[in-house]
Amino acid sequence: MIFNIKKLSAQERKICLKTISPKAVFAIVGDAIKNKKSISVIRMGDGERGILKTDKSKQFNLLGKRQKIWDKRLGIGGMPIKDLQKNIINSGNKCTYFAPSISGISFSGYNLYNFFKSRPYYFDNFFVNDWTKEMIKMLLESSGGVFIVHRDYKKIIDNFNKNYNFQNKNLFFGGFPKNNWQDNQQAINEAIKSKAQLILFSAGPAGKIIGPEIAKARNKIVLDVGNTLIPWSKKRK
Repeated sequence: MIFNIKKLSAQERKICLKTISPKAVFAIVGDAIKNKKSISVIRMGDGERGILKTDKSKQFNLLGKRQKIWDKRLGIGGMPIKDLQKNIINSGNKCTYFAPSISGISFSGYNLYNFFKSRPYYFDNFFVNDWTKEMIKMLLESSGGVFIVHRDYKKIIDNFNKNYNFQNKNLFFGGFPKNNWQDNQQAINEAIKSKAQLILFSAGPAGKIIGPEIAKARNKIVLDVGNTLIPWSKKRK
Protein backbone atom coordinates (compact mmCIF):
# COMPACT_ATOMS: atom_id res chain seq x y z
CA MET A 1 0.00 0.00 0.00
CA ILE A 2 1.26 3.47 -0.88
CA PHE A 3 0.29 6.04 1.74
CA ASN A 4 1.42 9.28 3.29
CA ILE A 5 0.73 11.51 6.27
CA LYS A 6 -1.01 14.70 5.15
CA LYS A 7 -3.73 17.15 6.01
CA LEU A 8 -6.89 15.87 4.33
CA SER A 9 -9.28 17.97 2.33
CA ALA A 10 -12.96 17.81 3.30
CA GLN A 11 -13.62 15.49 0.35
CA GLU A 12 -10.72 13.20 1.23
CA ARG A 13 -11.81 12.96 4.85
CA LYS A 14 -15.35 12.12 3.73
CA ILE A 15 -14.07 9.37 1.42
CA CYS A 16 -11.97 7.85 4.21
CA LEU A 17 -14.95 7.83 6.58
CA LYS A 18 -17.09 5.95 4.08
CA THR A 19 -14.51 3.38 2.93
CA ILE A 20 -15.33 -0.14 4.14
CA SER A 21 -12.47 -2.18 5.62
CA PRO A 22 -11.21 -5.50 4.10
CA LYS A 23 -12.78 -7.59 6.89
CA ALA A 24 -16.10 -5.81 6.47
CA VAL A 25 -15.84 -6.42 2.71
CA PHE A 26 -15.35 -10.12 3.48
CA ALA A 27 -18.51 -10.13 5.63
CA ILE A 28 -20.54 -8.43 2.88
CA VAL A 29 -19.33 -10.91 0.23
CA GLY A 30 -20.06 -13.82 2.59
CA ASP A 31 -23.55 -12.48 3.20
CA ALA A 32 -24.17 -12.35 -0.56
CA ILE A 33 -23.08 -15.98 -0.88
CA LYS A 34 -25.36 -17.16 1.92
CA ASN A 35 -28.32 -15.12 0.67
CA LYS A 36 -27.68 -16.15 -2.96
CA LYS A 37 -27.58 -12.50 -3.93
CA SER A 38 -25.80 -11.31 -7.07
CA ILE A 39 -23.15 -8.61 -6.56
CA SER A 40 -20.12 -7.33 -8.45
CA VAL A 41 -16.99 -5.78 -6.95
CA ILE A 42 -14.68 -3.76 -9.23
CA ARG A 43 -11.20 -2.57 -8.24
CA MET A 44 -9.13 0.12 -9.96
CA GLY A 45 -5.69 1.67 -9.55
CA ASP A 46 -3.08 3.85 -11.20
CA GLY A 47 -3.22 1.95 -14.51
CA GLU A 48 -6.87 2.81 -15.03
CA ARG A 49 -6.19 6.40 -13.98
CA GLY A 50 -3.43 6.66 -16.59
CA ILE A 51 -5.83 5.48 -19.27
CA LEU A 52 -8.60 7.84 -18.18
CA LYS A 53 -6.17 10.78 -18.26
CA THR A 54 -5.11 10.01 -21.85
CA ASP A 55 -6.27 12.30 -24.65
CA LYS A 56 -9.18 10.59 -26.44
CA SER A 57 -7.60 11.40 -29.81
CA LYS A 58 -4.41 9.48 -28.94
CA GLN A 59 -3.54 5.86 -28.25
CA PHE A 60 -2.68 5.01 -24.65
CA ASN A 61 1.12 5.00 -24.41
CA LEU A 62 2.31 5.19 -20.82
CA LEU A 63 5.36 2.93 -21.18
CA GLY A 64 6.87 4.05 -24.49
CA LYS A 65 8.72 1.23 -26.30
CA ARG A 66 7.36 -1.37 -23.89
CA GLN A 67 3.74 -0.37 -24.47
CA LYS A 68 2.93 -3.11 -27.03
CA ILE A 69 4.07 -5.78 -24.57
CA TRP A 70 1.87 -4.33 -21.85
CA ASP A 71 -1.05 -3.80 -24.24
CA LYS A 72 -1.02 -7.54 -24.89
CA ARG A 73 -0.58 -8.43 -21.23
CA LEU A 74 -3.42 -6.13 -20.19
CA GLY A 75 -5.64 -7.25 -23.08
CA ILE A 76 -6.17 -3.74 -24.48
CA GLY A 77 -4.19 -3.94 -27.73
CA GLY A 78 -6.06 -2.49 -30.72
CA MET A 79 -8.89 -1.02 -28.68
CA PRO A 80 -9.60 2.69 -29.40
CA ILE A 81 -8.84 4.80 -26.34
CA LYS A 82 -12.34 6.31 -26.24
CA ASP A 83 -13.88 2.81 -26.12
CA LEU A 84 -11.40 1.71 -23.47
CA GLN A 85 -12.19 4.74 -21.33
CA LYS A 86 -15.92 4.12 -21.76
CA ASN A 87 -15.51 0.50 -20.62
CA ILE A 88 -13.63 1.56 -17.51
CA ILE A 89 -16.14 4.28 -16.58
CA ASN A 90 -19.11 1.96 -17.14
CA SER A 91 -17.62 -0.83 -15.06
CA GLY A 92 -16.95 1.54 -12.15
CA ASN A 93 -20.40 3.11 -12.32
CA LYS A 94 -22.43 -0.06 -12.90
CA CYS A 95 -20.82 -2.39 -10.35
CA THR A 96 -22.53 -3.07 -7.02
CA TYR A 97 -19.45 -2.11 -5.01
CA PHE A 98 -16.62 0.10 -6.27
CA ALA A 99 -13.06 -0.18 -4.89
CA PRO A 100 -10.78 2.57 -6.26
CA SER A 101 -7.25 2.65 -4.91
CA ILE A 102 -7.32 4.22 -1.45
CA SER A 103 -3.77 5.41 -2.22
CA GLY A 104 -5.44 8.17 -4.23
CA ILE A 105 -6.10 9.92 -0.93
CA SER A 106 -2.36 10.46 -0.48
CA PHE A 107 -1.05 10.66 -4.04
CA SER A 108 -2.72 12.37 -7.01
CA GLY A 109 -1.27 9.80 -9.43
CA TYR A 110 -3.61 7.21 -7.92
CA ASN A 111 -6.70 9.36 -7.49
CA LEU A 112 -9.71 7.95 -9.36
CA TYR A 113 -12.68 9.20 -7.39
CA ASN A 114 -13.61 12.18 -9.57
CA PHE A 115 -13.81 10.09 -12.75
CA PHE A 116 -16.82 8.18 -11.42
CA LYS A 117 -20.18 8.89 -9.86
CA SER A 118 -20.06 9.50 -6.12
CA ARG A 119 -20.89 6.52 -3.92
CA PRO A 120 -22.46 6.41 -0.43
CA TYR A 121 -19.51 4.13 0.46
CA TYR A 122 -16.49 2.44 -1.12
CA PHE A 123 -14.60 -0.83 -0.63
CA ASP A 124 -10.94 -0.71 0.35
CA ASN A 125 -9.10 -1.65 -2.86
CA PHE A 126 -6.53 -3.62 -0.86
CA PHE A 127 -8.94 -6.26 0.45
CA VAL A 128 -7.36 -8.73 -1.99
CA ASN A 129 -4.02 -8.31 -0.22
CA ASP A 130 -5.39 -8.34 3.31
CA TRP A 131 -7.56 -11.46 3.14
CA THR A 132 -5.73 -14.46 4.64
CA LYS A 133 -5.51 -17.96 3.23
CA GLU A 134 -8.07 -19.08 5.81
CA MET A 135 -10.49 -16.37 4.70
CA ILE A 136 -10.05 -17.23 1.01
CA LYS A 137 -10.52 -20.93 1.71
CA MET A 138 -13.67 -20.21 3.71
CA LEU A 139 -15.02 -18.05 0.91
CA LEU A 140 -14.41 -20.67 -1.77
CA GLU A 141 -15.78 -23.55 0.26
CA SER A 142 -18.93 -21.65 1.22
CA SER A 143 -19.78 -20.93 -2.40
CA GLY A 144 -21.71 -23.10 -4.79
CA GLY A 145 -18.68 -23.61 -7.02
CA VAL A 146 -15.96 -21.30 -8.32
CA PHE A 147 -15.42 -20.01 -11.87
CA ILE A 148 -12.03 -18.48 -12.73
CA VAL A 149 -11.77 -15.95 -15.57
CA HIS A 150 -8.04 -15.61 -16.27
CA ARG A 151 -5.56 -16.33 -19.05
CA ASP A 152 -4.00 -19.11 -16.94
CA TYR A 153 -7.16 -20.30 -15.19
CA LYS A 154 -6.15 -23.99 -15.32
CA LYS A 155 -2.90 -23.26 -13.48
CA ILE A 156 -4.79 -21.27 -10.86
CA ILE A 157 -7.28 -24.09 -10.30
CA ASP A 158 -4.42 -26.58 -9.97
CA ASN A 159 -2.74 -24.30 -7.44
CA PHE A 160 -5.91 -23.98 -5.37
CA ASN A 161 -6.39 -27.74 -5.26
CA LYS A 162 -2.72 -28.32 -4.44
CA ASN A 163 -2.26 -25.62 -1.81
CA TYR A 164 -5.64 -25.58 -0.06
CA ASN A 165 -6.86 -28.54 1.93
CA PHE A 166 -10.51 -28.16 0.98
CA GLN A 167 -12.92 -29.92 3.31
CA ASN A 168 -15.87 -29.44 0.97
CA LYS A 169 -15.43 -32.39 -1.37
CA ASN A 170 -18.32 -31.15 -3.51
CA LEU A 171 -16.52 -27.90 -4.35
CA PHE A 172 -16.06 -27.65 -8.10
CA PHE A 173 -14.06 -25.30 -10.32
CA GLY A 174 -14.58 -24.08 -13.85
CA GLY A 175 -12.93 -21.40 -15.94
CA PHE A 176 -12.43 -19.35 -19.08
CA PRO A 177 -9.07 -18.37 -20.67
CA LYS A 178 -9.46 -14.56 -20.80
CA ASN A 179 -7.01 -12.98 -23.25
CA ASN A 180 -8.22 -9.53 -24.31
CA TRP A 181 -11.16 -7.18 -24.74
CA GLN A 182 -12.39 -9.03 -27.82
CA ASP A 183 -13.49 -12.05 -25.77
CA ASN A 184 -15.43 -10.03 -23.17
CA GLN A 185 -18.82 -11.29 -24.30
CA GLN A 186 -17.66 -14.88 -24.46
CA ALA A 187 -16.30 -14.62 -20.91
CA ILE A 188 -19.64 -13.20 -19.74
CA ASN A 189 -21.58 -15.98 -21.47
CA GLU A 190 -19.40 -18.76 -20.08
CA ALA A 191 -19.49 -17.41 -16.52
CA ILE A 192 -23.28 -17.03 -16.59
CA LYS A 193 -23.71 -20.47 -18.14
CA SER A 194 -21.60 -22.11 -15.44
CA LYS A 195 -23.26 -23.45 -12.30
CA ALA A 196 -20.63 -21.72 -10.16
CA GLN A 197 -21.82 -19.10 -7.71
CA LEU A 198 -18.48 -17.36 -7.12
CA ILE A 199 -16.74 -15.74 -10.10
CA LEU A 200 -13.12 -14.60 -9.62
CA PHE A 201 -11.64 -12.68 -12.51
CA SER A 202 -8.59 -10.88 -13.82
CA ALA A 203 -9.42 -9.27 -17.14
CA GLY A 204 -7.39 -6.08 -17.48
CA PRO A 205 -8.79 -2.54 -17.77
CA ALA A 206 -10.93 -3.30 -20.83
CA GLY A 207 -12.36 -6.45 -19.26
CA LYS A 208 -13.62 -5.02 -15.97
CA ILE A 209 -17.02 -4.44 -17.55
CA ILE A 210 -17.64 -8.21 -17.46
CA GLY A 211 -18.13 -7.99 -13.66
CA PRO A 212 -21.38 -5.99 -13.64
CA GLU A 213 -22.61 -7.87 -16.72
CA ILE A 214 -22.10 -11.30 -15.15
CA ALA A 215 -23.76 -10.12 -11.94
CA LYS A 216 -26.97 -9.46 -13.88
CA ALA A 217 -27.49 -13.21 -13.76
CA ARG A 218 -29.14 -14.70 -10.68
CA ASN A 219 -26.91 -15.80 -7.80
CA LYS A 220 -23.49 -14.65 -9.10
CA ILE A 221 -20.90 -13.10 -6.79
CA VAL A 222 -18.30 -11.52 -9.07
CA LEU A 223 -14.98 -10.33 -7.63
CA ASP A 224 -12.35 -8.40 -9.60
CA VAL A 225 -9.24 -9.93 -8.01
CA GLY A 226 -6.85 -8.76 -10.74
CA ASN A 227 -3.18 -9.77 -10.69
CA THR A 228 -3.55 -10.96 -7.08
CA LEU A 229 -5.45 -14.01 -8.32
CA ILE A 230 -2.31 -16.12 -8.88
CA PRO A 231 -0.85 -15.26 -5.43
CA TRP A 232 -4.26 -16.14 -3.94
CA SER A 233 -3.95 -19.65 -5.36
CA LYS A 234 -0.41 -20.21 -4.10
CA LYS A 235 0.76 -21.00 -0.59
CA ARG A 236 -0.13 -18.16 1.76
CA LYS A 237 0.28 -17.57 5.47
